[in-house]
Amino acid sequence: MTAEAFNLLDPIHFLNVLLFIGAAVGIPLALKDSSRHTKIIFKYILVAAILYHEITNPFFKITERGFDWWDAMPLHMCAFSTWCIAAYLVTKVRAFFVFAYFWGLTGGGMSILTPDTVLGFPSLEYLDTMYGHALILIGVFTAIFHMHERPYLKDYRNLMLVTTFVFLPLVYVFNLNFETNYWFVLDKPYGDNIMNFFPDAPYHLIALIPVAYAFAFLAYLPYLKKT
Repeated sequence: MTAEAFNLLDPIHFLNVLLFIGAAVGIPLALKDSSRHTKIIFKYILVAAILYHEITNPFFKITERGFDWWDAMPLHMCAFSTWCIAAYLVTKVRAFFVFAYFWGLTGGGMSILTPDTVLGFPSLEYLDTMYGHALILIGVFTAIFHMHERPYLKDYRNLMLVTTFVFLPLVYVFNLNFETNYWFVLDKPYGDNIMNFFPDAPYHLIALIPVAYAFAFLAYLPYLKKT
């Protein structure tokens, strides 16, 4: 099968969304009642898979997708979330989970629904994007189902403040200095994705920031009555 330009309405993409999200939730859930030994083995296999993907992914982007070195660094929000969930699974430092939950769950989920790839299935860039973001979700649901972790409303508030007033300015300055587009703050991503409906850059930030806040809060909704 030859890969064609990615299309959000492609039924094959819809099936892949169901497959990757279903696996991301279903695998940790299926192992929820397994033995402690099995959970530990699964956790470290997952961490190894995450680290291998994140270490090799910049080289994949450079060699297979034609990225410049500066554009291939793991500085996107999803990449940072991936490192955070791997760190949480090993250290149990809760701050890593909070970032991975709110930004990884929403960003990773959205990247599976609307991947920023030029080509669709079965291209390597498409499959790599789906697989890499599914690893974030598997990590987050492993923390929830196996390690009994959960977010709180104060986590959402604190993370939004830190993201807006610390991380976002740093990423913005980095992008200006190195002509990159991490977090898509200077320009919209290429490909057929949700930002097609946003105004042209730089006005896309007018929509991007409140949408990010809203999506992060939506991720908290299942816990709203348990606050």
